[in-house]
Amino acid sequence: MQKSMSKIKIVAVFLLIALAIGFTIYNFYPKINQTVQKDKIIAVAKENHTEIADRIDFNALLALNPDTIGWVQIEGTSLEYPVVQTDNNDYYLSHNYLQEESFEGAVFRDYLCNTTTTRNHVLYGHYMSDESMFGSLWNYQDQAYLKLHPVIQFDQPGHPGDWEIFSIYITKADYDYRQPEFITDGEFIDYMNRLKARSLYDTGVTLDPDDEVLTLSTCIYTFDDARFAVHARKVK
Repeated sequence: MQKSMSKIKIVAVFLLIALAIGFTIYNFYPKINQTVQKDKIIAVAKENHTEIADRIDFNALLALNPDTIGWVQIEGTSLEYPVVQTDNNDYYLSHNYLQEESFEGAVFRDYLCNTTTTRNHVLYGHYMSDESMFGSLWNYQDQAYLKLHPVIQFDQPGHPGDWEIFSIYITKADYDYRQPEFITDGEFIDYMNRLKARSLYDTGVTLDPDDEVLTLSTCIYTFDDARFAVHARKVK
C-alpha cells in the first residue's frame, strides 16, 4: 500500500513538473520567438548594408516584406524596428513584420500618409508591457528620459532622417493629431504649434513653417481609450 502511494506521489510530482514546463513554454515562447525574429531582422537591415545614401539595407528588407517603407529607432532603447504600410490601419495591428499573426503586430505608417506629400508621418505601434514595440515611449513622461533620448531616427529609402522631439502628451483617441497633409505652411505651423502647446513639458525645440514632422502614436492605459503621442521635427 505504501509503495502504491509513493508511486502515485512520484507520478503526481512529474505531472506537476510537466505542467509547469508546459506553462512556461506556452507563456514565454512567443516572447522568445519575437526577440529572435527581431534580432534576425536587425541583422538583415544592418550587417550587409552597402548603400551610401542609406543607413539601412532597404533592398534586403523589401525582400522580406514588400510593404517596407522605413526604419525607426531610438538609440539606447529597445525601439528599433522596420516600418511597413499597407492600404489600411488594421492588418498590422495583428500581424508582425513577417506577416504572421501575432499579438504584438508591427510598426506601421498610417495608410493616409503619402511618401511624397505627407508632412506628418504617423507611425503606430502597440504598447507592450515589456517595452517592446512602442512600449518604451511611456518613459518620455519623465523629462530626464528625453534628455537621454532627444532624437528619433526615422529613415525612408534614400531619405535617412534624424528627428528632434518637440511635444509629448497623453490624449483621447479621437483628438486631432494625425493629419498627414496641409494646404499651406500657415495651416501646418498653426496645427503643429497647437500640438506643441499640449506637451507635458517644454522640450526646447521650435518649429518652422517648412518643417516635416514625425508622430509616434500608441495606446496607453492612463484612462479608457487613451493615446500617447510623441512628435518630432526633421533635422535639416
